[in-house]
Amino acid sequence: MLKNEENIHSLISQRSNNVPVEYILGMGSFYGNLFHCETGALIPRDETELLVSKALSFIKGFTDKEHVNVVDMGTGCGSIAISIALNDVRTNVIASDLNESTILVAKKNVAKFQLEDRVKLLVGDLFAPFKGQGYDGNIDIIVCNPPYIPTTSLSKMESEIIDHEPKEAFDGGAFGINFYKRLIKDSLPYLKKDGILIFEIGQGQEKLVKRLFKKADDYQNIQFYDDGEHVRVISVMK
Repeated sequence: MLKNEENIHSLISQRSNNVPVEYILGMGSFYGNLFHCETGALIPRDETELLVSKALSFIKGFTDKEHVNVVDMGTGCGSIAISIALNDVRTNVIASDLNESTILVAKKNVAKFQLEDRVKLLVGDLFAPFKGQGYDGNIDIIVCNPPYIPTTSLSKMESEIIDHEPKEAFDGGAFGINFYKRLIKDSLPYLKKDGILIFEIGQGQEKLVKRLFKKADDYQNIQFYDDGEHVRVISVMK
């Protein structure tokens, strides 16, 4: 059998087992660029481009800053961090993720776009790897695409997603808001005064998230952004 025929049969076999096209091809499109994709890191999705656009709007609004310090929490393959760095040369991005295997995928993308000098990668649970590193009170904007699917809903997700992409990138706990609670609380020590926290939320979760911010009582100017149908992004100012 010719090698090309073997490759074709391999592709067909993978797709018949619901392996995502991005993993098969080893790449996925996001914000006008192609990113390396492989198992262990969440595949970038079109709907997350709204988060990047709104984050960049805030960043471009920092007209008095020579440098803008950005955190991309839960970076996955690095698509959000890299898209921000590519679209504003003043940005220094610290991108982190829970798993080292995920960060290794992000590292490939950082190298692809030659952004090693402006995108730093950290491994650890939420802000754990930031402690004692001099980031306290020095971050202008924290961006995040968190896990927000309720645990009981995971089994209802398409096999192509839940059987192949990292489960922890989707599982948001009983009501889908566990990560939000930690992100809202733990971001405070790192944000500058008037710093911005902006993150993606699940469909219909805006009221729950708004209550979390009211309980925190340390944020102001809550704003919601929709994709034309549903609220998908929320931002607040410290």
